[in-house]
Amino acid sequence: MKNFEFHNRVIHDVTEKLKELDIDLYLIITSEGSDKMTRFIPGVDTVGSGAFFFTKEGKRYGVASTIDAQDVEESGLFDEVVRYQDYESAVAGLLERLNPKRVALDFSETDAECDGLTLGRYEHYKSHIKGQMEYTEVSSDLFIPQVKAAVHQ
Repeated sequence: MKNFEFHNRVIHDVTEKLKELDIDLYLIITSEGSDKMTRFIPGVDTVGSGAFFFTKEGKRYGVASTIDAQDVEESGLFDEVVRYQDYESAVAGLLERLNPKRVALDFSETDAECDGLTLGRYEHYKSHIKGQMEYTEVSSDLFIPQVKAAVHQ
């Protein structure tokens, strides 16, 4: 089994940055490894659609298919893993429960490593939460480069 000690440290450092920047949630949306950020944080891959939620309070949530959920759970990195039948409803439900005001996503005009959320995935995500929630979106490039630099020292 993979050792997730490094990834646990990365998540801790991301949480500290979220607090510092007053960002309520860092949300990674992926499908079949489409967002390469998942190799760095959380270090768990998904075959199907997946989402990883990290809050500034230090809570960690994974949304995974029945097939992927076991790997996400066995990583020991998450406080809660939501196994979905309906991905969109699971993500929207967790987002509504967390009720963030500022959300960091993996898009960036300046840092390719922070630009892993595809336009198609983003539009699909937005279409399923439209009208349910309002929050400000910010780029993960506000903190990921600093976290990467710190953990690689």
